[in-house]
Amino acid sequence: MAQSQWASGLQVDRWAKELYHEVNKEIYFKKFMGSSPQSMIQVKNELNGDAGKKITFGLVARLSGSGITGDSTLEGNEEAMSTYTDTVTTEMIRNAVRNTGKFDDSKNLHDFRSESLSILKTWMAEYIDTEMFTDLSTSPTLLLRADAGAVEPSSRTYTGLAAAKAALADNDDITLADISALKQFAVLAPQSHYRLRPIRVEGNEYFVLLVHPEQAYDLFNDSTWQQAQREAQMRGDSNPLFKGALGIWDGVVIHQHENITSFTDGGGASVRGAQALFMGSQAGLFANVGTPMWVEKTFDYGNQLGVAGGMIYGSAKASFNSKDFSCITYVSSCSALS
Repeated sequence: MAQSQWASGLQVDRWAKELYHEVNKEIYFKKFMGSSPQSMIQVKNELNGDAGKKITFGLVARLSGSGITGDSTLEGNEEAMSTYTDTVTTEMIRNAVRNTGKFDDSKNLHDFRSESLSILKTWMAEYIDTEMFTDLSTSPTLLLRADAGAVEPSSRTYTGLAAAKAALADNDDITLADISALKQFAVLAPQSHYRLRPIRVEGNEYFVLLVHPEQAYDLFNDSTWQQAQREAQMRGDSNPLFKGALGIWDGVVIHQHENITSFTDGGGASVRGAQALFMGSQAGLFANVGTPMWVEKTFDYGNQLGVAGGMIYGSAKASFNSKDFSCITYVSSCSALS
């Protein structure tokens, strides 16, 4: 009877493709990613790239003109598009695992290659997510601070994180009014900031607010939020944007994640809080370069097997002229759950 086996080179290629497929499924930001400038995280796939290569993205601002009505002449009155560019520098990440030897493998039911795939894809997905959260959270240029004293939102915007945190009080929790204010800031572009473009889903426009679990807890205890979610019907729930969402308020889809930055030094020293992220289209940029890597190497005369996995990619928060392009940081106090 003839039996077929994978050639060694093809086997490595198969595992590389499987690693890439599994990592893509595990990345938290995958639901927000797409190749279009309408995506919250815009992705570019470049082939034959090397570590350190810079990938250029075009940033597209909203049109702000009133257009032409009736039979008025449109020709010669076209609106100029406001476009910018931002670059992402790629890097190579790798990690590897190595077994004890063939004798030890013979005593275990698990297949070493399969276990390697599982642990490497988890590591890579978590690494990429951590980097993306860091990119989006670092050095924000437009912030809104929560305020229980009902101070006008326009009086509590900041261009730096330190001042926003220092002014925070212990009961300045997340509010639905502030979520609506964030949406209006996105549309009105305060402080000469760029107007955020919403994410369009089935003809509707949405923004995304990513909150810390402790901010989510405070939101859940808001009676208005509870009533709104009881009466609301999640729209377009087949779209990845809504997968795992806590709910929708005023056209803002709210998600939570433990990687949102939290702190305990608000109010000058002792206020616990977090930096939620309010985002529209092209808030983040992701450059995926080349094909994934899966390398197998033997040691000790073939008794031990090592497996390495990696990829070349780059990520960044979209910005132009040192201003965040489509991201507003929302700073609030929050309950201590840990």
